[in-house]
Amino acid sequence: MTNSKYKNKDGVELNFSGSDSTSVLVREVIEKAVKELDTCNFYNKTSMRFAIRNARNFLATNFDLTDD
Repeated sequence: MTNSKYKNKDGVELNFSGSDSTSVLVREVIEKAVKELDTCNFYNKTSMRFAIRNARNFLATNFDLTDD
């Protein structure tokens, strides 16, 4: 994965830079997940697994993602 903006097969990319309630809420959810990942000790595999699992579960719950 690269640090470029994701585009789907039709070339459409996300834009949540607005101040509407949906954009603000999505940014808050993503920021919380990123903070969870930033809190882990990257020199400790257990800490890394814990943070990744928590962030993944948080995102899956908030975006209604399922394992298909």
